[in-house]
Amino acid sequence: MFRARWFLSAGQLQHVNESEIAMQFKFHHMNICTDNLSRLTKFYKTLFDLGTINDEAHTVISRERDDRAYTGKVDFLTDGDIEFHWSERDLDTGFKMKQFVNPMGHGHFCFRTDDIQGFMRKCDQLGIRYSDYGCWAIPGWHQVFLHDPDGHVIEVHQPNVF
Repeated sequence: MFRARWFLSAGQLQHVNESEIAMQFKFHHMNICTDNLSRLTKFYKTLFDLGTINDEAHTVISRERDDRAYTGKVDFLTDGDIEFHWSERDLDTGFKMKQFVNPMGHGHFCFRTDDIQGFMRKCDQLGIRYSDYGCWAIPGWHQVFLHDPDGHVIEVHQPNVF
């Protein structure tokens, strides 16, 4: 599908193809998986004075739907700028989702983008394999997971897609 955007540049409205616009990325959150969620959450909240995020956008839909693989509890914390998603460990999430990357075994860090399709095309062009989870855990987020060269799991997601 051809998509275009209009930008105001030097006082003039200019038409630009979306493919010519650089994708935007911003660090969004860090996820740590644990076998003792209450202990981990208490440690970080106490030591670093992290606050709890309690809003509709931070709900885990996976555990509430029969077609979702992750049923663990997640505590959403913040320092006011960065989010921290502490989660119950599930070594089988990847298998249940029929994906090669399991973001819920040891955790991951996440970048938010404004163009998830463009990101996947870039991965394809660079020969980087990824797991497209689609709208999986958080309402409206299209989530993609991949490994860096050392095996760390990275999430890239675009909000408000679904």
